[in-house]
This record gives sequence, C-alpha cells and structure tokens, in this order.
Amino acid sequence: MTTMSLRYSNGIFRVLAAGLALGLLGGCASVQSTAIYYTPYTAKYRPPKPPETPIPILGRAPKEGYTAIGRLAFETDEGWRFLRKSMIYNAQINGADAVILKGVNTRQLRYLTQVPPQVDWVPVGNYYRNCDNGEIYGGTNWVPFFRPGYVQENIENITAIDSEMIVFKK
Repeated sequence: MTTMSLRYSNGIFRVLAAGLALGLLGGCASVQSTAIYYTPYTAKYRPPKPPETPIPILGRAPKEGYTAIGRLAFETDEGWRFLRKSMIYNAQINGADAVILKGVNTRQLRYLTQVPPQVDWVPVGNYYRNCDNGEIYGGTNWVPFFRPGYVQENIENITAIDSEMIVFKK
C-alpha cells in the first residue's frame, strides 16, 4: 500500500468513526444531561434530595410562602414523560421541594429525508438441465429489480418547558 493510499484510508476511517460517534451520541438523551439547562437564582447551596423523594409539579404558584431557587427551561423531542422526569431529577439534585411549571409549548418540526435509489435482485423461476452424462443441474435465475429513490416527509413533535424550582418557607 502506498503512503498516499494509506493516508487516504486513515482519513476515511477517521471521518467514519467521527460520524458513528456523533450518530450514537445524538440519539441518546438522558435525564442527567438536562442538568446543563438549570440556572440557579442564588449561590446558596442546598443538599440534594434522595432519589425516592416525591417532587410535586405544580401548574401555578402555591398559596403558602416559597422561594424560587432556579429555573429549568429547554426543549426536546423525547416527549412529556422525559420532560417530567427531567424536572423531578433537577429538583432533587438542587434540593428543591417542588417545581412550578410556568409554560409548555409544543411545535412540529417538518423535514425531508431522501431515500436513494437501489437495485435488488429477485429470484425468477428455477431451471434444470440434463447433461450428456445423465446428471441433472439446477438453479435459480435472478433478475435485477430497480427501486427508484424518493423523498419522504418526517414530522417530529418538539416540546419546550419553562419551570422554576422552589423551596417552601418554614
């Protein structure tokens, strides 16, 4: 292998490896990854709550006194269940007693995906031959079948939240 072809194959390998890594990381969302969207309002440290601590998600501010300690706002295509779990997780690790859900917005993201044309091979009938020596040979005929490419519309539902983490006054 020449030096030029070795460099070329190493470059291709690096591009493929980077694309694979981005593809694997891009499709995975964890509740822990949403911690970067939390903005604290104060510098006061509050110890995290245990994971089994129930955290209520409120639709409006409670009547009893409270203090807002931070904000969690982001959007995702993972659905409402993921959003709910992320609000609870962020409240627990930041020591909040409850979450006030201030706003929810849903939109649809439409995009086009191009499916390239391809050729498939389709079996068409079997054949058998008698040879001069009395043996029979058989096989299958394969015919190319062309599938034209097309453009497909895809729709993703994107949901955004705006919430505040609060602690109750005692």
